[in-house]
Amino acid sequence: MLGALLQHTLNLLFLAGISLIAIGLGRLILCRAGIKAISFGEYVVFSLGLGFGILSYSVFLLGVLQFLYTVALYILIGLFAILALAGWLGFRCPLEIERKTTYKIAARFYRCIGAILIACLLVGFLLVLTPAVGKDALTYHLAVPKLFLKHHGIYFIPGNIFAHYPLNSEMLYAVGLALRGDVLAKGIHFVMALSILLSMWQFARHHISEIVFVPLALLVFYTIPSVFVTSHMAYNDLTVSFYAFLAIYAFVNWFSRREDRWLILCGVLSGVAISTKYTALLLPFLGCLGILWACRHHRASGRHALRLLLVYLICTVVVGSPFYVRNWIMAGNPFYPFLYGIFDGRGWDPEQARLYDLFVRSLGMGRGFWDYLLLPWNVSVNARMHSPQFDGILGPVFILTLPFAIGMRKIPVSAKIAMAYCLFTFMFWASSAQQIRYLIPVFPFLAIMTAYVFSYYRRRNFVFGVLVVLIAGSLGFNGYHIVRDFLKIKPLGVITGLENREAFIDRMIPSYGMFQYVNAQLPEDSKIFLIYMKNLGYICDRPYYSDSMFESYTIQKILAQSSTPSEVYVSLKEKDFTHILYDIDYISGNMSTFSAQEKALFFAFQKRYLELIKTEKSLYYLYRLV
Repeated sequence: MLGALLQHTLNLLFLAGISLIAIGLGRLILCRAGIKAISFGEYVVFSLGLGFGILSYSVFLLGVLQFLYTVALYILIGLFAILALAGWLGFRCPLEIERKTTYKIAARFYRCIGAILIACLLVGFLLVLTPAVGKDALTYHLAVPKLFLKHHGIYFIPGNIFAHYPLNSEMLYAVGLALRGDVLAKGIHFVMALSILLSMWQFARHHISEIVFVPLALLVFYTIPSVFVTSHMAYNDLTVSFYAFLAIYAFVNWFSRREDRWLILCGVLSGVAISTKYTALLLPFLGCLGILWACRHHRASGRHALRLLLVYLICTVVVGSPFYVRNWIMAGNPFYPFLYGIFDGRGWDPEQARLYDLFVRSLGMGRGFWDYLLLPWNVSVNARMHSPQFDGILGPVFILTLPFAIGMRKIPVSAKIAMAYCLFTFMFWASSAQQIRYLIPVFPFLAIMTAYVFSYYRRRNFVFGVLVVLIAGSLGFNGYHIVRDFLKIKPLGVITGLENREAFIDRMIPSYGMFQYVNAQLPEDSKIFLIYMKNLGYICDRPYYSDSMFESYTIQKILAQSSTPSEVYVSLKEKDFTHILYDIDYISGNMSTFSAQEKALFFAFQKRYLELIKTEKSLYYLYRLV
């Protein structure tokens, strides 16, 4: 137990240290750029965004130069710590804007809501301290930086298309893995959640002063089940949400304060957002529309508007392009694997592109007229976790409370800008991959608007009472799913050391025992062909190949092009495979996509050319090619 406590303490110290370095670095840049915030909290949130962006791109540069060694990362962190110290020493705390609350019951709400929020954050942080078991994390968020660290640089990873998505978050996770392991990487994503909460607080205080119950917005956002679950995993959804929020925040600052440096910062943050996830590519288009609208609102000249557009776009493109240039060079497609019909792409073919498009469009609950009309209701009420039905849970809080905004006489311009961003983002999301995690960037603004609606009706007893019931019921719904997630993971055993790491992962991942055998027993020069093992590459320490989408695509393609078992054998040997590991349910069971002819040829090949090494749970089979 003492050993576990020591490890958690070290992880917490490293996480705090990296965060403080990011703040100091970002503050140094803000100071040199002459960007002035109006509160200490505003300085902190923008400094965090800039600092983490600098750290991420520095790691990316090390990877490009094939110098991604642990010692190089320690040196990098040390140099940044010195620069960050200069940033911290230069902090000058500006005068805080005072807000007087005349509503007596607000103080009690603050204490109650604050206590619940702290409890939820504590539960989330306890889950952060457990080993990584999230599917996407093991598939690429952690698996890809692990491979980059192993090869000391960035390279093309065959089969894993996710390795060629924008990797801003994954560069930060490379630091976490090198310094402390997957818990620190998860902690970095949790810091992104905390950063969003702090940013929401600052945005609401400075731009929507009518909000009395600001902590309610924070609680509503963090307790959304998909947000809570994502916050304790090494994903990238909260990272892109943080940068998108800061970009909108900087835009509103520019609009209200008429200081062009804020627009430059908006462009920089938009660039970091698009370097984190493809879904942020809408942001630059909205930024351009916003600039044109703002210039018309302020009666700026056409030449001035054009200059602002160019400045914003140049900043966005310069900052956001490195990962896209890397894809263009390595994969032949800057948006790999998308837009295959225009750019093609290494290791991808038209059939895979077609199937991937069908998969994306299968998410949600249909693409017909009525499906789109009912989409707000369905995504709020009928969404399911780990299901094609939006693959997540939002809850009913927004659909129950935001319609009350119709009765509000006056809404601040900043809130209108935020709601316009939410509307356009929702429309873009509805036309693409309808996964709730991809919609998280709009939730902070919707949560702020919920608190604003709640504050607006505070003196209308009946409506306020209705809102109390609706919000309380929605938070209860969210709380049920949070408790369910906590009980499913059962983190206390592994946190206290009563359950070891291997036992915890084995409990959470059925195939982990087989991967343990592979890591311990197979020669280091083995190359394993994984078939429907769910792409959990992070827990495999031997070289492997796995189709990241449609996990039997390669083997079925080989079977389709072969007429005899020997031809199958030759095809696999040409790819240097030494072993095959598969889940029998997807080969011959109910989950199989193999045709009868493909099954017959595969098992004929298996009988002649494969030697069984190990089987586990009558489900997973490991063979050696003879």
